[in-house]
Amino acid sequence: MKKSLLLLSLTCMAGFTFAQTVSFGVKAGVNFSKLSASSQGFTASSSSSTGFHVGGVADIGFGDWSLQPGILYSTKGGSYGGTTDGVKLTLNYIEVPVNVLYNIPIGVGKVSIGGGPYFGWGLSGKGTVTGSATSTGSGTETTNVTFGSGQNDTKNPDYGINILGGFRFQSGISLSAGYGIGLGNLSNDSSGNIKNNVLSFSIGYFF
Repeated sequence: MKKSLLLLSLTCMAGFTFAQTVSFGVKAGVNFSKLSASSQGFTASSSSSTGFHVGGVADIGFGDWSLQPGILYSTKGGSYGGTTDGVKLTLNYIEVPVNVLYNIPIGVGKVSIGGGPYFGWGLSGKGTVTGSATSTGSGTETTNVTFGSGQNDTKNPDYGINILGGFRFQSGISLSAGYGIGLGNLSNDSSGNIKNNVLSFSIGYFF
């Protein structure tokens, strides 16, 4: 993670040096996240869980292109079963995306399309078990998720690729949608593979 942050810092410094335009903004929105799992030829995907993201971004422009790094607080995870009889996992991350966008002027603003890598550092999490999946066969049980290298821990960091599209009005208001494809394995079990996948919708404002 330290190497990733160093690389991001150097990239941003180079971008600011040669940029034609620089603007800063804030964004927030909703996440619809899933967990995909595979082990010994078996694959499965969780149901979608609803979360959120919020944070700041910079837009470093080079003609029709722009570099858009940011730092976000983002919740991910997934659920299995129903709300009264199932399991829900919530994972809270500080996420650092570094996206490259192509901008197309249209009328009162511009369309942007692109993507790039992201790195996420897990802060905390919670597992909620309800109904027959609990140890007593009823009620609700909650456990805290820990990040680390232990067999029962969730592995850090998470990383992957973002695909983005959006529109920014000349007023500075922006609307965007994205899909984060997790590449990092969250499992410390060598025989298993668990990854985050997140569909997101955002609204933002650039100053």
